[in-house]
Amino acid sequence: MPNPPPIPAAPAGYWRRTFACLADIIPLMILGWVAAKWLAGPEELAALKRSDEWMHHFIDQYLRALQGNSPRDLQAVMDMAMHPQEKDIEAIALWGEFQGTVSFFVMLLGLTFQEWLMQGQSLGKRILHIRTVDVIFQNPPTFIGCLLRSAWKAAFFTLPNPITIVLGIINFHLPLFRRDGRTWHDLWSKTQVVVES
Repeated sequence: MPNPPPIPAAPAGYWRRTFACLADIIPLMILGWVAAKWLAGPEELAALKRSDEWMHHFIDQYLRALQGNSPRDLQAVMDMAMHPQEKDIEAIALWGEFQGTVSFFVMLLGLTFQEWLMQGQSLGKRILHIRTVDVIFQNPPTFIGCLLRSAWKAAFFTLPNPITIVLGIINFHLPLFRRDGRTWHDLWSKTQVVVES
């Protein structure tokens, strides 16, 4: 007679999961930004320079409008925000897309391999003593399970797409409304984040 599945561990709480996620995401975001600058070609570097110049000019103009009471300064801020030059828009879009793509792959690989190689844990999960497990047998997730979970998180945090942002916000709050504390990426990968025993 086969052994019954183990008794499931307690689901990790919302805030514990949130802080673990932040501990994982922040270093990978920084690494993605550094990697994007390192991998950028001449066109991307020119776009970065132009978008940085636009941002510095916008901040200077905004501060000038705050410090003075000139309607002209306030109008200049509004014009910059509402009617930027086409070349500035192209530069910001080009750099944003390039940086987002590089950051996506850095985060995807970083999260996937952490969770897979560390048997359901990542840096943040290890700090907060939680772990991802297979929902039925309580084993560490498979490589495909880790990849599915990580792809969803990487898309939400790195791709500036209104659809992924809205879906990500809903997914992020889903554990508040489920007794088992599972999100969509938990359901798709047949996993659950639990308190480490």
